Amino acid sequence: MIDEKTGAQVAIACVEHEVHEGNAYMVSLSSALDAFDIAAPLSFLFITPNTPIRCHMHVHGSANTAAIIQCYEDTGVAAQFTVTGGTGITPINRNRNSSKTSVATVTHTPDIGNATADALIHSKYAAKAGIEESFPMLLKQNTAYLFRFLSNGDNNEGSLNLSWCEKPDKAFVGSVGAVS
Repeated sequence: MIDEKTGAQVAIACVEHEVHEGNAYMVSLSSALDAFDIAAPLSFLFITPNTPIRCHMHVHGSANTAAIIQCYEDTGVAAQFTVTGGTGITPINRNRNSSKTSVATVTHTPDIGNATADALIHSKYAAKAGIEESFPMLLKQNTAYLFRFLSNGDNNEGSLNLSWCEKPDKAFVGSVGAVS
């Protein structure tokens, strides 16, 4: 892309490009004042579709005091992962001019029967007050994920945010060779 005023070449990062294309979405869940407690985690159940569309996920958590972000993946074994229900959420398209809708199913505050260490695929400890942790991942198709943010103490405040791009699964075609 060329800047109209300067004639300089402009590069747009992949995520930014997907926002412009209307393929980027987000959901957010925040606690009330002093209500992010040990017994009141923030959580999303995120289910990817059984289609060629892949969800490129970024998970962000922010809290006033220490907390842990966890990601569990459905293993197909009920003793390891049984997460159902919750309140449905319509993901927000990050391009506010786009009418595209997400192919994922998202609920907040699901019922967590089991989410064991065998289903845990990522855990990140946020050790400082006010810290925001993020980790990207490409999710499997036709799979349920639990994203959970746990406070290490009571009377905390926090928010859990998921942002993702939806793109068709494409195999790497190859290299263009040496650039001279």
